[in-house]
Amino acid sequence: MTKSPLLALAIAAAASLVQLGCAVLPEDAAEEPVDADEQAAIMGNGLTFNALTFNGLTFNALTFNALTFNGLTLNGSAMAALSDPLGRQKLSAIVACALPRGEAIRLNVDGVDHAFEGSVGLAPEWGKPGGACGESCKSWVSACVISRVNYLGQSVRISVRGKDRALTSTREEREGYTKREGAYFGDIFATPQKHYACVAPGASQIPRVCGPSIRDCSAIEVLGACDDVCGHELSDGAFDRCRDRSGKMQTGAVTVFLAP
Repeated sequence: MTKSPLLALAIAAAASLVQLGCAVLPEDAAEEPVDADEQAAIMGNGLTFNALTFNGLTFNALTFNALTFNGLTLNGSAMAALSDPLGRQKLSAIVACALPRGEAIRLNVDGVDHAFEGSVGLAPEWGKPGGACGESCKSWVSACVISRVNYLGQSVRISVRGKDRALTSTREEREGYTKREGAYFGDIFATPQKHYACVAPGASQIPRVCGPSIRDCSAIEVLGACDDVCGHELSDGAFDRCRDRSGKMQTGAVTVFLAP
């Protein structure tokens, strides 16, 4: 089994199963492949609410003091979390957001080999020996993972943008994905987890994430219009300086654009 601080904290983040009654993807549903010449921030998404809020163990079961590269051991609770397809689904989203394309975490769970592939690269240092995920890392990875939630658990291609160089968009990406949906941010590493969204100007719903109505977003709290929630707009249309329910400004915020 790969021993890495990213794996340990990601499993801890993948911490209590909250039954929300949403659709669940088939076990280990694969993301759509992305051509090598496409921007890494264009990705498939099919993370369900149940996987987003999945908690197979608590931080106390896998303490930060044990999260050293050479000293990581996974107890029965941690392995049980990865035995559940929801745990693997969430870990897959975390690794995809944190690591760049070409890097992966490979695990054998219950005798079956699994590869959790990197894609966006918001926290590449986290997967290195001795690497750690500080507050900025947690904020960006959280925003990216939350943005991948899909109400029906279906894979839909999205363009994710934000004030991080890993989310820099190409002209082709901006021209192909012009429908601004909203912004996402929060903290999936907190107890309890915090999942926030705001809707793009002129919109009142985010059906990809919430279904027919934002009132259905039981796992994500929609705070209102992004013009009101976020204090700045980047040149590519992404929102920045977004504030959570308490008014705290979030380091990481990911804005999603869809194809028209």
